Amino acid sequence: MNFEQLTQACEQAHNYLQGTAVSAVNQSLTIRNWLFGHYIVEYEQKGEDRAKYGIELLKKLADRLSSKHIKGLSDRNLRNCRQFYLAYPQISQTLSDFALPGSIWQTPSAKSGKGLKQTDIMGVDPSLLLIKLSFSHIIELAREEDLLKRCFYEAQAIQGNWSLKELQRQMGSLLYERTGVYLLIRRD
Repeated sequence: MNFEQLTQACEQAHNYLQGTAVSAVNQSLTIRNWLFGHYIVEYEQKGEDRAKYGIELLKKLADRLSSKHIKGLSDRNLRNCRQFYLAYPQISQTLSDFALPGSIWQTPSAKSGKGLKQTDIMGVDPSLLLIKLSFSHIIELAREEDLLKRCFYEAQAIQGNWSLKELQRQMGSLLYERTGVYLLIRRD
């Protein structure tokens, strides 16, 4: 091995391992955000002081988490976490794949399966969503209320390895409607 080969081998190892580290951090933060959404919904559905705090809940929670040095969770970001959980309840099926202790996410409704509406769930495997897409991608997708349309964009974003900007561009340009896929699926 000469010096150039040594340098190249080190660079390749660095680039590969740095990419896997970034991916692992992204997956962990995405799972954390889903769990936060789960906890918030659980609290809102069962919390006795829900009516007392109303829309101030997320602001108060953001302030408390900030005081505990948990950064990047404004009330807006916590709303996104809640939206993520509500749009993707099927993520709960994959949490054991990520070696999370059950006590981290098991609340009474999670244990019973109550509150998870999975009757019409289809689309991309939830673990693939966590592995291939960033939280920003998922939030963009979660804003799409039409489940078939959302599933289409999930699959396309993963298959095409789309950046967030590309996903936004494709959704904004109505790729789903332009492909006519919905005409084939929604025949009466």
